[in-house]
This record gives sequence, structure tokens and C-alpha cells, in this order.
Amino acid sequence: MVFTLSSVWAQERTVSGRVTSTEDGSSLPGVNVVIKGTTNGTVTDSDGNYKLNVPAGGGALVFSFIGLQTEEIVIGDRNVVDVSLSLDVTQLSEVVVVGYGTQERKEITGSVVSIASKDIENLVSASFDSQLAGRAPGVQVTTPGGIIGQRPIIRIRGVNSLTSSADPLIVIDGVPAVTDDRSSIVPSNPLANINPADIQSYEVLKDGSATAIYGSRAANGVILITTKRGTKGKATVNYSGSFGINQEVARFDLLSGDQFVEIANEKRTNAGLGVAANAGGNTDWQDHIFRNGAVQQHNVSLGGGSDNTNYFFSLGFTEQESPVIANSLKRYSFRANIDQKVANRVKLGTSLSYTYGEINGLNNGANSLSGAIYNASRMLPNVDIFDPANVAFDGYNVTANGAALGLGPNTVGVDNNIPNIAFVLANNIYRNRTNRLLANAYAEVEIVDGLSLRTQIGTDVTLADDFQSLDPRHGDGRGAVGSITQTFNPVYRWNWQNTLNYQKVFADVHNVNATIGVEYQKTNYYNFSASGTGFSDRFFLQQNLITGSYQNPSVGGGYADRGFESYFGRLNYSYKGKYLLSVSARNDAISDLYIDNRVGFFPGGSIGWRVSEEDFFNSTLITDLKVRASYAEVGNTEIGTLAYAGGFGAVLYGPNAGIALTQVSNRDLQWEVSKKINVGFNTTIAGITIEADYFKNDIDKMVLDAPVAESLGVPGNTIAQNVGAMTNSGFELRIASKVLERGDFKWTTDFNFTAIKNEVTSLLSPLTGSQIFNRTEVGRSIAELYGYRFAGVNPANGNPLYFRGDGSISQYNLVPGATGWRVYDAANPTNVATTTNALGANDLAFLGNTLPKWSGGLTNQFTFKNFDAEIFLRYSGGNYIMNETLRGQLGMGFSNNNSEILNRWTEAGQVTDVPKIYNGQDANIWATGAANSRFVEKGDFVRVQNIIIGYRVPTEALQTAFKGGIRSARVFAQVQNPFTFTAYKGLDPELNQFSNQLVYGVDWNGAPIIRTWTFGVNVGF
Repeated sequence: MVFTLSSVWAQERTVSGRVTSTEDGSSLPGVNVVIKGTTNGTVTDSDGNYKLNVPAGGGALVFSFIGLQTEEIVIGDRNVVDVSLSLDVTQLSEVVVVGYGTQERKEITGSVVSIASKDIENLVSASFDSQLAGRAPGVQVTTPGGIIGQRPIIRIRGVNSLTSSADPLIVIDGVPAVTDDRSSIVPSNPLANINPADIQSYEVLKDGSATAIYGSRAANGVILITTKRGTKGKATVNYSGSFGINQEVARFDLLSGDQFVEIANEKRTNAGLGVAANAGGNTDWQDHIFRNGAVQQHNVSLGGGSDNTNYFFSLGFTEQESPVIANSLKRYSFRANIDQKVANRVKLGTSLSYTYGEINGLNNGANSLSGAIYNASRMLPNVDIFDPANVAFDGYNVTANGAALGLGPNTVGVDNNIPNIAFVLANNIYRNRTNRLLANAYAEVEIVDGLSLRTQIGTDVTLADDFQSLDPRHGDGRGAVGSITQTFNPVYRWNWQNTLNYQKVFADVHNVNATIGVEYQKTNYYNFSASGTGFSDRFFLQQNLITGSYQNPSVGGGYADRGFESYFGRLNYSYKGKYLLSVSARNDAISDLYIDNRVGFFPGGSIGWRVSEEDFFNSTLITDLKVRASYAEVGNTEIGTLAYAGGFGAVLYGPNAGIALTQVSNRDLQWEVSKKINVGFNTTIAGITIEADYFKNDIDKMVLDAPVAESLGVPGNTIAQNVGAMTNSGFELRIASKVLERGDFKWTTDFNFTAIKNEVTSLLSPLTGSQIFNRTEVGRSIAELYGYRFAGVNPANGNPLYFRGDGSISQYNLVPGATGWRVYDAANPTNVATTTNALGANDLAFLGNTLPKWSGGLTNQFTFKNFDAEIFLRYSGGNYIMNETLRGQLGMGFSNNNSEILNRWTEAGQVTDVPKIYNGQDANIWATGAANSRFVEKGDFVRVQNIIIGYRVPTEALQTAFKGGIRSARVFAQVQNPFTFTAYKGLDPELNQFSNQLVYGVDWNGAPIIRTWTFGVNVGF
């Protein structure tokens, strides 16, 4: 018997290890660990540790836990086997946050998509919203430029309004957040006040059924953000930190100093003028607006809990320098989330977040003389930046009177008296400081089993303080002898919600989840500004307006408040988990409409059928199949403060102050309404998860400024009316799969695709917006490019050619003393004898749609033992871009040009698309009064958004080195925006000067987007 026992012991050995979450490296207690093919096993303890006797020959261990992917690990000759488990998106018991509650994913009948926080929290960005791009079907996020603080443009299933807001509702821990940019000095995205490391999950509600519970605020979709909370177990401390650099993704290809001299003098001689440019240096002005900007971010959190108390605290610090000199961000954040069970059926809790942010900006106006990108691309490359002898201007090369860049070797100055951008960036201040408090407190009482009452009061307080100082010597402040502007733009929001929820299962087959509620909200907007010009000394331009230091004061201010009250309800019903029904309704009243039209009713409903739960469904290939459909009507509250009301404003009648009508009342004004239809299915085939949706959104009663007769005396000759309509329709697809699993290697993918069509169906008259580039008409999509059609260059004489509205072609003659528009005869191209009219309104045509027709993303994740990697790509296309930047850089003045101008026409018979260059003829050569097909390009691209490589330190090594002081550690390196594949000639196909729905798709001197390289660590204590 002794021999037998000895043999058994000799055939077994002990294997131990630790199981952690791939989400954050935290311990996973209660994980089942079983020897494959046996019933022998154990479960992990509260620290995620386990110990198990296994056969001497090894075998394999199977790790499993509800909601997580099961892992099978070959033991081999190891004595320590650590493993990290990932969320299993195919397990339908996953709980998803929905409006005013939660729901199991398997029973959701609307279109809801979740985005994992782990994919975003370690990325370096000014705000989390910019990192949502490409991660979910139907969600398009565009970062319009590389200036830190710029707000991304978020569109869910297209643009859903023409003139009202098209931005989604953002709800943070149940409180609708203020998303207005409160800075009047620099771009300041309010969502940059949220620390991404504090976020647990993102849920995007897309269709009518999912969003209808939010009623009047749901036309543009809803994004629900849930922050991290403590869980039962001993306290854990987590630290994440990273360091890196920000770079511009591309630079302009501009003329060198020698090339500039040649081109500038050729422009002048072709126009009959003398030469003015002479050989000098070769200055690359882009070197003095771009840099490698340093970035760092640090986050530390403490979380844990007991039977009665759960807690989560965090501190965060982020500092980022933009690749554009003078632009930077600094953010400090604190969060405290606490849940306390005070009695058997009573729970209290709070979520509190405080953030201080500071953004230093700059002038980057598209056509501003001191705009960094415009200026650096026009500066004379044969002129030096510095002049050490010019001490009055701190050694910068500036004319003696401070009006412009110094002449250098040239005999004339730079066009338009453009200032020395290096001086401007060094001496002007654009600064925004924001304190923000986002907080809520709740009490929840379980009245009887299944019936609970919850009340929550929340607040969003934003205190935005702006400071702008312009140097009196040179640049924008010169004409005013120095200038300071200070503004204070606070906003206060209060939100109170009361909900009653009943959840019960009857007879084991009827699952009922019903919610009713009431919500009140009030938002107060304030603004106050003060400015001064004519300063006695530059000393007083550094920090604040100082009484008595300036000659010309100016003050201003404003106030607005908005409120609404709501009553809502939702019923979710499931029969045997197979037949699903959801109905909701909301009654909203908003202060921005006249009392008779103030109330709106917004119903929604959806049905679903889990075919895979039927007895007749016995497929081993298809393990899940659900079909669903929904319909809802939702509204748009963002139609403007008191949009219906008439009003008066201050005016001057000669030297006398008075008041005048500024807006005519329209008491019949109503809500904008969206009628949303969605049909889709979810299935899992051979382990591949597929989700597909078709959607259609009919928007009507859109609020537009309808023209009225001038004789009525109405201000602006317009009045706001419900006169517009349009439709968005499309298809969405998501496919998630485990591509390969071989031993310790695993490869998973997550692919999504969206195709969308926009069509305007009703207008009183075409809309052109505030710029010259776009036009919106019935039967077409919003903001299509509209302008002149470039027909090429006349090879005989170098004249630019343009199509007329009747199909004929005209040319602009570039001969001194004989300039002007001429008829073009292809049979006799040298003939310029017949004059004709200049290009006009009848010659304008549509040049291309600006809204992408398709977009999506692809995530590839790889793991091999303790190594992990991710490659995330996103793509977009089907749209066109007006490259106004390039048109400006091919200008005909005494300033630098894009190198494309070297292809200009110089001799008879030459075939090119750059006409003969001629000083001062920009307007005629390039038809600058509208968009121009010569500069309209396709916006298709594929972008490698992120590449991440990480290594998780084995638990055994940590235990040996730190004796339990460190429970997990991961090091990683990553690069954001490393590659973009596109035929677009500009710096980036997503650059967009305008975010207005009616003016879009124009690349006009935007800063290049940012490429970020970082190295970081995640450590759990």
C-alpha cells in the first residue's frame, strides 16, 4: 500500500497561478479552474489566486467564468500558470446600461452598441470622444484639425438637423451633460473635462426604440457613459502612466527660397511689373510653428468594498503640447464614487467629479493674417526669421514700424503686410481656464421584492474663464496699441430624476421590467466680458485687465435660461426568453417654445424574436439568432433659446442709443421631429458574432429661417418656421470573431461597416450657409460643394478655362493691358478677340457631396503568452473635399506658394493644370468667388489609427521581486495615427474648417492632425 501511495504522489505535482482581467489587470475571484477532461478543479480566491494538483505529465487547464471568455491553457512543464480573461461579447447574459436602467443584452430589441473602455483609456488624447471614431457601426467621429481643444464632430446615423444641433445627447452617470463650448477665446471641448481613465463603459443608443425614453433630446442619438465604481473585495490601487511626444502627421510642400525668387519674379514680369525678389536664405517657416510636443498622463485609483459599502476614488493629471507651438493642455481631475447600503432595502450613493483644465491656444483663423497655418505657408522663404539688431521687437525680423515681416533682400514687402508668425506665437496669449463639477447623489429604496424607488439629483457646473492678450508692437494687437479681452462664461445645470421600477418573473416564463419616471432640468447660461485697448505699457498685458492701464474700455454680457419637465415610462416584456417587446413613451415640455406648443409626446416601440430559443431550432452551427424591429418618434430640443419669441436689442440711431426689433415672434413654432425605423438581427455562426441593421430616419418640421417680403420690415427678412424635411437611411454591419487560436497564440477581430444616404426632401428655397462653398437643395444631400467647373489650361496661351452654365467654355486672358474674359474656341485656341461676361451665378454647379457615404473600423487583437498587441484601422469615403488650402497656396501675390505652382504654364503647347502665373489675378485665375472643381478631391481614406504592443509581467516574477506588493504590471508602447492611405493631396482628408451642417467639407488652413508616440505602464498594487 505504501508503494502504491508513493506511485500516486510521484505522478502528481502542484500548479499555482493567478487569474486577472484583461480590462484593467485586476484580480478575478471565483473563476473555475478545471483539469481538462476531468471533474477535478478549484476556484480562485479573493485575490484571484489558485492552487491545484495536476498529473505529472501536465495536461491542460480550463478557466471559465460567466461573462468572460473561457481559456484553455496547456500546462507543459510549468509550475506557475497565470492567465488573463477577456469579456465574452457572445455571452448574451451581459448587462447593458440603457436609459434610466439596465437590461440584459440578449433581451434588447433596439439598436445599442457598447464600446469597451479598455480600448480608449490608455490612449493619449485631449478628450475621449475623439477616440470613439470607427469603433461602432453608425457612429462617425471626425477630428477637424490638430489644435488641442478642438471639439470632434460626432454624428450618429448621419446628420439629423439642418440648422438645429446635430450632436448626440451625452449622459454621464445618469446626468445629461452640458456639451456647449464655453470658451470665446480658444476651442475648448467640454468633454475634455472627463478623465477617460475613470470611464467603465460607453453605450451608444442609435435607433428610435433605444432612444425614445429620452424623447425630445434623442433625435441625434444618445451616448451613455458609466464611470467606474468599487466592487466587493479588499482595496486595490491601480496606477497608469505614460510619456511620449506629439508630432504633426504631415507638412506642406512649399517653395524653397531660390524657387520663390524665380516664381515671384515670373508673376510680376508676366504682369508687366519689375522684379522684386532677390536671392537670400532658405528659411523653412514650418520649423517655427511645428515642434515635437511633450505629453504625459498619470492616473491613480483606489477601489474596493464590503457587504455594505463600495468605493472608487481617482486622481488624474494630463499634460499635452500640440505639435503647433503655443498650443497645449493641462488637466487635473478627481473622482469619488460611493455606494452605501444603509439598511436592508435602502441604498445611498454619489458620483462626484471635479476637473480643472487649462488650454493655451493661438490664432489659427483660416484667412487670418496671424493664423499660424495660413501665415507659415505664406511667409517669404528667402527672408530670415530673426534680426538680432532689432531689439525693439525682441530680435525678430520685423519692419521698423512693426507693420509686417521685414523685407530681407526683397524690394517689396510680403503681401497683405503679413506679420512675422514667430513673433506672434511668442508674444500673444490665448488662454482658457475651466473648473467643472459633475456630481449626482441618489437614494434607492426597495419597497417590496421587485419594486424599487430611486431619486437622483445631479448638477453640472462649468466655470470658464478666458484671457486674450495681443502685443501692441506687431501682429493683431498693433492697430489697437495692445489689447486684452477677458470673459467669464459660467453655466449651471440642475437635473432631478425620480423613477419607479418594477421587475418580476411570473410563472417562470413572463419577465416584466417596467419603469416610470419624472424628470426636471434647468440650465442657466451667463456671460460677461471686458476688454481694453490702448495700453500704457506692455507690463500690463500679462495676466489680467488692470484698472487705469488702458485708454478704451468695453464691457458686455448676457444671460439665458432653459428648462423642461418630463414624464416617461417604459415596459420591457419577455415570454420564455423568446418573444420580446419593449414600449416607451415620454411627455416633454420645454421653455423654448410657446406655451401652446411647449409639450411634445414621443412614443417608441420594438419587438424581437429569439429564433434560436425555439424547440424546432436545433442547429449546431448557429448558436444564437435574434431578429428585431423598432419604430419611434423623437425630438430635438436644441432649436435655440426662446426660438419662438420676438425680441428687441440695443441699437444706435446716429449718436443716440435706442432699441429695435431683432427677432419676430412665431408662436406656432413646434418641435423638430424624427421618425425612426430599424430592422435588424443578431446571430452567432460558428463562433462568429454578426449584427446587422437597416435604418431609416425621416426628419420633418425642421426649424429654418423662412424668407419674407422686405416690405414687412422683419429683421433679416426671415422668420423661424417649421418648413424643412429630410431623410437618412442606411445599413450597418458588425462582425466579431476569433480568427485563430493555436496554443498560446490568439487572434481576434472586430469589424464594422456603415453605409448611409442623406437626402433633403423639403425646403422653401435653397440654403447656402454663411460661406461660399456649399449649397443645400431638395433632392440632394446636405451641404454639397457648389461652384465653378474648371476646364483646364489653354495650351496655346496658358489662360485658365472654365465651363459656363450652357456648356461652353470661357478663358481669362492673361496679357498686360488686355486682361479679361474671352470666348474659348477649341478649334482656334489662340483666338482671344471675343470678349464675354465674367463668371456668374448661372455658371455655378454642384461639385460633389461632402458627407461620407460609408465608414467603419477594424480591430485586430493578438495575444501570445504574456504579450499582447492591437492594430486598429478605420476608414471612410464616398465624399468630396474642397481643398481651399491648396487654392490659397497657389496664389498670385508676393508670398510663398505650394510647390505645385512649379508646374505652371510657361510655353505654347504645354499641357498642365496650373495656368500662366500673373501677379494679382487670384480671383480670376482660380475663380475664388465659390468652390472650384480644380480643387475638389475625393475624401476616401484608410487610417491606421492605433498600434499597441504590451507585455504583462508574470505573477511569479512580481511575487519574487516585490513579495506581494505589486499584484499586476504591464508595460506598453503605442503610436496613434502612424499611417493614412489616401489620394487626397492635402495634409489630411478629415481636416474641416467648419462644423456647421450647412457649411462642410472645406479644408482651409487647418492644423495637421496629431501623431502620438507613447510608452507607458499599468501597475496594480
